[in-house]
Amino acid sequence: MRELFEIDDENNLSAFISLLDDKDSWYRSKAIDAFRTWSIRKNVSDLQPLIDHHNLNYNRVAANLLENFRAENIDIVKKLFSKDDLICQTKAAEFILKAENEKKFFDALFTSGDEKLKIVALKSKYSDKEHLIQAIDDESIKVVEYSISKLIESDYNIDDTVLDDLIERGTEIKLLISYLVRNNPKKLIENINKINNTETKVLVNVLQKHCQTIDHEIIKMLNENQQYVIVGRWLQGKKGDAEDKLRWEIIGNEEVDEIERCRLIERLFSRCQEESIRLKAKHISESSTSDLIKITAHNLSTAINGV
Repeated sequence: MRELFEIDDENNLSAFISLLDDKDSWYRSKAIDAFRTWSIRKNVSDLQPLIDHHNLNYNRVAANLLENFRAENIDIVKKLFSKDDLICQTKAAEFILKAENEKKFFDALFTSGDEKLKIVALKSKYSDKEHLIQAIDDESIKVVEYSISKLIESDYNIDDTVLDDLIERGTEIKLLISYLVRNNPKKLIENINKINNTETKVLVNVLQKHCQTIDHEIIKMLNENQQYVIVGRWLQGKKGDAEDKLRWEIIGNEEVDEIERCRLIERLFSRCQEESIRLKAKHISESSTSDLIKITAHNLSTAINGV
């Protein structure tokens, strides 16, 4: 056996088939190694001993090797799909849907009750915009979320009632944030209090890319709805009289979380050489009711040369 491996000839693969059923686990493992090493140089039909085997682990080895082959000999791979194992079914389905003339197979997956297989179908070349739109009403939220994400990428216009239903069903808002910022800021504001901290970070990143000034419609809407934490984070790195005025208004607002206001102050240390910044910080240090804000603002007001 060692000699066969040293020769490294894929045509030796057939010599290892009988070892798949050897009593010795070492020989069985070497047989699998041979399939992993040499079958990928040959044809997907050379996986048949693994596909036909009663050992599920062998079936899964075959499934994981499929990505190395061209989409041919589909009938053999359909045997793998027929296994009562989701790993085998998923890998086999991905392979089969790369082939031509498999629309019927696609239709069967698309109408199946398994969400993973349905998503495999939606990812395939047989899926189109109409399938994605149809999948919005799927019982599986994962199928819905995948469909929505792909439709958003294609600039599909989502009706307000559909958006309401998606949010009501528990669709992750972070999937919708970019779309809402660009196309439906009103709907974003309506649901702004539902977003968690992770989604807030996503929103701020989108806002920083999409909104350049405080005059932007959605920044105005966020201000009007007292979403000062989001606006404050959006202000990071922005300079200008209007931006500074808004920043200090948020810092001085005692109703805003003091940790968030403290962060706004800390970000100004890089500008401590500006007298106007130090004067504003001095005022905050003398007027705030928060000890944390007082200390941080005092440190900024007394900082010199950015230290």
